[in-house]
Amino acid sequence: MASTRNLWESDKKRKKIQADRLIFIILFLAVPLIHLLIFSYVPIIGNFIVSFTNWKGFGDFDWVGIRNYKKLFSNTEYISMFKNCLWYLLAAIPQLVFAFFLAVIINGKFRGLNVFKGILILPYLLNGVIVSTIFIIFFQNNGSLNAILGAFGLDALQHKWLQDLKIVNPAIASISIWRYYGMNFIMFFGALQTIPTELYEAAVIDGCTKMQEIRYISIPFIRKVLLINIILSISGSIQVFEIPYIMLNGSNGTLTPVIQIQQSMYDNRVGFAAALSVLVFVIVLIVIGLQKLLTRDD
Repeated sequence: MASTRNLWESDKKRKKIQADRLIFIILFLAVPLIHLLIFSYVPIIGNFIVSFTNWKGFGDFDWVGIRNYKKLFSNTEYISMFKNCLWYLLAAIPQLVFAFFLAVIINGKFRGLNVFKGILILPYLLNGVIVSTIFIIFFQNNGSLNAILGAFGLDALQHKWLQDLKIVNPAIASISIWRYYGMNFIMFFGALQTIPTELYEAAVIDGCTKMQEIRYISIPFIRKVLLINIILSISGSIQVFEIPYIMLNGSNGTLTPVIQIQQSMYDNRVGFAAALSVLVFVIVLIVIGLQKLLTRDD
């Protein structure tokens, strides 16, 4: 009888401990969950609702249905800003290729490696205002680029880089190659460092060339990191803002979706800005979904 009572009390005590632990966990999670709900999910839902209105940021809501979305897909001006994003996506190709081969070339351990990595990643750490100022001077009509071309007798290649509508977007997009290749290099280099050196040694014994090592060892082993860099490049090209905004404020055909969102907010077209932000949000979600789909086996 006493043993039965002891078992009952022990079970009751265990359940109380479990209940207290559950309450403790809930209390710890409550604050971040409430914060996430109030400052993330509620604004997202509210923004989606506002996108179906012509709200000016004050006053009453005037429901307009999908008119804002129709404007986005029918007006050539708004379609062209998504075309501008393609230049940033194209710039990501040489950026990733250069970063990858640089990581392959210096893969290993040598004196001063950390200093070298710090130098490479420095452009990524610079503030957007500083980067924009540097390249405003670089691309000016009498700036560094034209001066360099003139010094080598290539006057025919000199342009008004920030005024010529045909080349202004490629010129600005090329800045991302210099700014972000260091970050890509660090990711590639870190992934390459995890590959067992025995594989490369065996490949050398078997008579593999360097390109065969890259194709059959390096790329398969860092496939996930390579895919992540590609996905980040696609997502980043859709969300370009600071460089074209600071340099040209979206003028001369350099308008991007995020710049248009800000300009629409300034013009009290909050409903239209909300619709555009929803569209950008959906595109980024699709890109992230593709990443999850392609890396699900990993």
